[in-house]
Amino acid sequence: MLDGEPVFPLAAVEVRVLGALMEKSVTTPEYYPMTLNSLVAACNQRTSRDPVTDYDEDEVTDALDVLRAKGLVRRVDMAGARAPKFRHVADEALELDRPSLALLTVLLLRGPQTPGQLRARTERLHAFRDVEAVQEALEAMQSREEEPHELTRALPRRAGSKEIRYAQVLGVLPEGGGEDAGADADGSGVMEAARGGAGRGSRIEALEARVRSLEAALDTLRQEFSDFRKEFE
Repeated sequence: MLDGEPVFPLAAVEVRVLGALMEKSVTTPEYYPMTLNSLVAACNQRTSRDPVTDYDEDEVTDALDVLRAKGLVRRVDMAGARAPKFRHVADEALELDRPSLALLTVLLLRGPQTPGQLRARTERLHAFRDVEAVQEALEAMQSREEEPHELTRALPRRAGSKEIRYAQVLGVLPEGGGEDAGADADGSGVMEAARGGAGRGSRIEALEARVRSLEAALDTLRQEFSDFRKEFE
Protein backbone atom coordinates (compact mmCIF):
# COMPACT_ATOMS: atom_id res chain seq x y z
CA MET A 1 0.00 0.00 0.00
CA LEU A 2 1.10 3.59 -0.62
CA ASP A 3 -0.31 6.21 1.75
CA GLY A 4 -3.54 4.29 1.97
CA GLU A 5 -3.93 4.04 -1.81
CA PRO A 6 -4.13 0.70 -3.68
CA VAL A 7 -0.88 -0.53 -5.22
CA PHE A 8 -2.63 -0.86 -8.58
CA PRO A 9 -3.34 0.46 -11.12
CA LEU A 10 0.06 1.88 -11.98
CA ALA A 11 0.35 5.11 -13.96
CA ALA A 12 1.58 4.91 -17.56
CA VAL A 13 5.14 6.02 -16.71
CA GLU A 14 5.28 3.51 -13.85
CA VAL A 15 4.17 0.77 -16.24
CA ARG A 16 6.96 1.68 -18.66
CA VAL A 17 9.66 1.91 -15.96
CA LEU A 18 8.70 -1.44 -14.42
CA GLY A 19 8.53 -3.12 -17.82
CA ALA A 20 11.94 -1.76 -18.85
CA LEU A 21 13.57 -3.01 -15.66
CA MET A 22 11.96 -6.43 -16.09
CA GLU A 23 13.11 -6.66 -19.70
CA LYS A 24 16.72 -5.59 -19.14
CA SER A 25 17.17 -7.93 -16.17
CA VAL A 26 16.96 -10.79 -18.67
CA THR A 27 18.22 -9.37 -21.97
CA THR A 28 21.26 -7.43 -20.67
CA PRO A 29 22.10 -8.92 -17.25
CA GLU A 30 25.70 -7.68 -17.54
CA TYR A 31 24.42 -4.09 -17.30
CA TYR A 32 21.89 -4.74 -14.56
CA PRO A 33 20.88 -3.24 -12.08
CA MET A 34 20.38 -0.04 -14.06
CA THR A 35 21.41 3.56 -13.51
CA LEU A 36 18.83 6.31 -13.90
CA ASN A 37 20.34 7.39 -17.23
CA SER A 38 20.29 3.89 -18.70
CA LEU A 39 16.75 3.36 -17.45
CA VAL A 40 15.53 6.57 -19.11
CA ALA A 41 17.08 5.36 -22.37
CA ALA A 42 15.44 1.95 -21.98
CA CYS A 43 12.04 3.53 -21.36
CA ASN A 44 12.33 5.71 -24.47
CA GLN A 45 13.68 3.07 -26.87
CA ARG A 46 12.45 3.44 -30.44
CA THR A 47 12.14 -0.33 -30.78
CA SER A 48 10.01 -2.90 -28.93
CA ARG A 49 7.91 -0.13 -27.36
CA ASP A 50 4.33 0.90 -27.98
CA PRO A 51 3.80 3.77 -27.74
CA VAL A 52 7.25 5.32 -28.09
CA THR A 53 7.73 7.79 -25.24
CA ASP A 54 9.98 10.71 -24.30
CA TYR A 55 10.09 10.56 -20.50
CA ASP A 56 12.68 12.76 -18.79
CA GLU A 57 14.78 12.00 -15.71
CA ASP A 58 12.37 13.70 -13.33
CA GLU A 59 9.44 11.63 -14.57
CA VAL A 60 11.38 8.38 -14.34
CA THR A 61 12.70 9.33 -10.88
CA ASP A 62 9.17 10.02 -9.64
CA ALA A 63 8.01 6.69 -11.06
CA LEU A 64 10.89 4.89 -9.34
CA ASP A 65 9.94 6.48 -6.01
CA VAL A 66 6.37 5.24 -6.38
CA LEU A 67 7.41 1.76 -7.48
CA ARG A 68 9.83 1.50 -4.56
CA ALA A 69 7.09 2.54 -2.13
CA LYS A 70 4.84 -0.12 -3.65
CA GLY A 71 7.47 -2.80 -3.17
CA LEU A 72 8.08 -3.46 -6.87
CA VAL A 73 11.52 -1.83 -7.27
CA ARG A 74 14.61 -1.56 -5.08
CA ARG A 75 17.52 0.87 -5.10
CA VAL A 76 20.98 -0.69 -5.19
CA ASP A 77 23.97 1.29 -3.89
CA MET A 78 27.11 -0.42 -5.18
CA ALA A 79 30.56 0.14 -3.69
CA GLY A 80 32.67 2.46 -5.83
CA ALA A 81 29.77 3.56 -8.02
CA ARG A 82 28.81 7.23 -8.03
CA ALA A 83 25.29 6.69 -9.25
CA PRO A 84 22.69 4.51 -7.54
CA LYS A 85 21.18 1.68 -9.53
CA PHE A 86 17.75 0.11 -9.59
CA ARG A 87 16.30 -3.35 -9.96
CA HIS A 88 12.79 -4.73 -10.07
CA VAL A 89 11.45 -7.28 -7.59
CA ALA A 90 8.18 -7.89 -9.41
CA ASP A 91 8.89 -11.60 -9.63
CA GLU A 92 9.09 -11.76 -5.84
CA ALA A 93 6.30 -9.30 -5.05
CA LEU A 94 3.84 -10.80 -7.54
CA GLU A 95 5.06 -14.42 -7.30
CA LEU A 96 5.77 -14.74 -11.01
CA ASP A 97 7.32 -17.75 -12.71
CA ARG A 98 9.53 -17.29 -15.79
CA PRO A 99 6.73 -17.66 -18.40
CA SER A 100 4.45 -15.22 -16.56
CA LEU A 101 7.31 -12.74 -16.10
CA ALA A 102 8.09 -12.84 -19.84
CA LEU A 103 4.49 -12.32 -20.91
CA LEU A 104 3.86 -9.55 -18.40
CA THR A 105 7.07 -7.75 -19.44
CA VAL A 106 6.08 -7.60 -23.10
CA LEU A 107 2.50 -6.61 -22.30
CA LEU A 108 3.75 -3.77 -20.09
CA LEU A 109 6.05 -2.51 -22.83
CA ARG A 110 3.93 -3.04 -25.94
CA GLY A 111 0.28 -3.05 -24.96
CA PRO A 112 -2.40 -5.58 -25.93
CA GLN A 113 -1.26 -8.42 -28.18
CA THR A 114 -2.39 -11.77 -29.53
CA PRO A 115 -0.89 -15.05 -28.27
CA GLY A 116 0.96 -15.43 -31.57
CA GLN A 117 2.52 -11.99 -31.28
CA LEU A 118 3.45 -12.64 -27.68
CA ARG A 119 5.19 -15.90 -28.51
CA ALA A 120 7.36 -14.16 -31.13
CA ARG A 121 8.13 -11.17 -28.91
CA THR A 122 8.98 -13.07 -25.72
CA GLU A 123 11.59 -15.26 -27.41
CA ARG A 124 14.54 -13.56 -25.69
CA LEU A 125 12.80 -13.71 -22.32
CA HIS A 126 11.33 -17.22 -22.40
CA ALA A 127 11.01 -19.80 -25.17
CA PHE A 128 7.42 -21.03 -25.32
CA ARG A 129 7.09 -24.38 -27.08
CA ASP A 130 4.09 -23.21 -29.11
CA VAL A 131 1.23 -20.71 -29.18
CA GLU A 132 -0.93 -23.06 -27.13
CA ALA A 133 1.60 -22.79 -24.27
CA VAL A 134 1.29 -19.00 -24.41
CA GLN A 135 -2.49 -19.28 -24.31
CA GLU A 136 -2.34 -21.57 -21.27
CA ALA A 137 -0.03 -19.18 -19.42
CA LEU A 138 -2.23 -16.18 -20.23
CA GLU A 139 -5.34 -17.97 -19.00
CA ALA A 140 -3.57 -18.95 -15.78
CA MET A 141 -2.63 -15.31 -15.24
CA GLN A 142 -6.30 -14.30 -15.43
CA SER A 143 -7.26 -16.22 -12.30
CA ARG A 144 -4.58 -16.80 -9.68
CA GLU A 145 -4.57 -17.85 -6.07
CA GLU A 146 -1.94 -15.20 -5.30
CA GLU A 147 -2.69 -11.48 -5.11
CA PRO A 148 -3.28 -9.72 -7.36
CA HIS A 149 -5.57 -12.48 -8.59
CA GLU A 150 -5.68 -11.06 -12.13
CA LEU A 151 -2.62 -10.04 -14.14
CA THR A 152 -4.00 -10.25 -17.67
CA ARG A 153 -7.38 -9.89 -19.31
CA ALA A 154 -8.78 -11.00 -22.63
CA LEU A 155 -10.12 -8.07 -24.66
CA PRO A 156 -13.27 -8.19 -26.79
CA ARG A 157 -12.51 -9.58 -30.23
CA ARG A 158 -12.26 -6.87 -32.88
CA ALA A 159 -14.60 -6.96 -35.87
CA GLY A 160 -13.11 -9.22 -38.51
CA SER A 161 -10.40 -10.46 -36.17
CA LYS A 162 -9.74 -14.18 -35.74
CA GLU A 163 -7.71 -13.87 -32.54
CA ILE A 164 -8.28 -12.46 -29.10
CA ARG A 165 -5.80 -9.92 -27.75
CA TYR A 166 -4.68 -9.89 -24.13
CA ALA A 167 -3.75 -6.88 -21.98
CA GLN A 168 -1.98 -6.48 -18.66
CA VAL A 169 -4.16 -5.09 -15.88
CA LEU A 170 -1.51 -3.84 -13.45
CA GLY A 171 -1.65 -0.36 -14.90
CA VAL A 172 -3.59 1.97 -17.12
CA LEU A 173 -3.12 1.55 -20.84
CA PRO A 174 -1.36 4.59 -22.36
CA GLU A 175 -3.06 6.38 -25.23
CA GLY A 176 -2.16 4.70 -28.47
CA GLY A 177 -1.02 1.57 -26.63
CA GLY A 178 -1.54 -1.59 -28.58
CA GLU A 179 -1.84 0.01 -32.03
CA ASP A 180 1.10 -2.05 -33.19
CA ALA A 181 -0.56 -5.13 -31.81
CA GLY A 182 -3.75 -4.38 -33.66
CA ALA A 183 -2.07 -3.69 -36.99
CA ASP A 184 -2.10 -7.40 -37.81
CA ALA A 185 -5.69 -7.98 -36.73
CA ASP A 186 -5.75 -11.75 -37.01
CA GLY A 187 -2.11 -12.20 -35.98
CA SER A 188 -1.58 -14.57 -38.92
CA GLY A 189 1.80 -13.20 -39.96
CA VAL A 190 3.26 -13.43 -36.48
CA MET A 191 1.52 -16.76 -35.91
CA GLU A 192 3.30 -18.18 -38.93
CA ALA A 193 6.66 -16.93 -37.70
CA ALA A 194 6.04 -18.17 -34.19
CA ARG A 195 5.30 -21.65 -35.48
CA GLY A 196 8.63 -21.73 -37.26
CA GLY A 197 7.26 -21.61 -40.83
CA ALA A 198 9.84 -21.76 -43.57
CA GLY A 199 8.13 -19.19 -45.79
CA ARG A 200 9.16 -15.67 -46.70
CA GLY A 201 7.00 -14.04 -44.01
CA SER A 202 8.61 -16.23 -41.38
CA ARG A 203 12.14 -15.26 -42.41
CA ILE A 204 11.29 -11.55 -42.51
CA GLU A 205 9.70 -11.70 -39.05
CA ALA A 206 12.77 -13.45 -37.66
CA LEU A 207 15.10 -10.86 -39.21
CA GLU A 208 13.02 -7.96 -37.92
CA ALA A 209 13.03 -9.44 -34.41
CA ARG A 210 16.81 -9.84 -34.59
CA VAL A 211 17.27 -6.22 -35.71
CA ARG A 212 15.07 -4.97 -32.86
CA SER A 213 17.09 -6.98 -30.36
CA LEU A 214 20.42 -5.66 -31.68
CA GLU A 215 19.18 -2.05 -31.69
CA ALA A 216 17.96 -2.38 -28.11
CA ALA A 217 21.28 -3.88 -27.00
CA LEU A 218 23.18 -1.07 -28.77
CA ASP A 219 21.08 1.59 -27.03
CA THR A 220 21.93 0.04 -23.67
CA LEU A 221 25.65 -0.22 -24.48
CA ARG A 222 25.79 3.43 -25.50
CA GLN A 223 24.12 4.58 -22.31
CA GLU A 224 26.26 2.38 -20.07
CA PHE A 225 29.43 3.66 -21.75
CA SER A 226 28.26 7.22 -21.19
CA ASP A 227 27.64 6.45 -17.51
CA PHE A 228 31.09 4.85 -17.24
CA ARG A 229 32.80 7.94 -18.67
CA LYS A 230 30.97 10.22 -16.25
CA GLU A 231 32.45 8.37 -13.28
CA PHE A 232 35.94 9.51 -14.37
CA GLU A 233 35.08 13.12 -15.19
